[in-house]
Amino acid sequence: FATPALTGPLHLSGTAKLSIRLASNKPAANLSVWLVSLPWTDSKRITDDVITRGWADPQNHRSLTESEPLVPGQFYDLTFDLQPDDQIIAKGAKIGLMIFSSDRDFTLWPDPGTELTVDLDATSITLPVVGGQVAFMGSVTRAIETKSAP
Repeated sequence: FATPALTGPLHLSGTAKLSIRLASNKPAANLSVWLVSLPWTDSKRITDDVITRGWADPQNHRSLTESEPLVPGQFYDLTFDLQPDDQIIAKGAKIGLMIFSSDRDFTLWPDPGTELTVDLDATSITLPVVGGQVAFMGSVTRAIETKSAP
């Protein structure tokens, strides 16, 4: 998922929350999520590309303290917070959501081959936009209207 290019700077401050429905082909899987600013620039400053990150263990879909093996192919619902952040996303940037299994910097490295299936219709993210929905829709709606204008 990515927003249209923002028509003005957008201030994010606080904690984003992800609700996701996913299935794994194995009884255990990592889940990593990055909220990113696009286009990706490979900048040395981490805030130029990664806005925030989050992780969850799908085996803990019912409880933070007790895990249970996943049934391969069965969908599970998880809701969790990403790391808090405060930054201004530049005009012209897009905000993207990357969903993947192992984050080399922050998760275990299981053997390759785990596949995650994400139900995009049952997945959503809530962003901590300063100015709320009005500020967000102001930036995104203008971009959509401009793109679809004759």
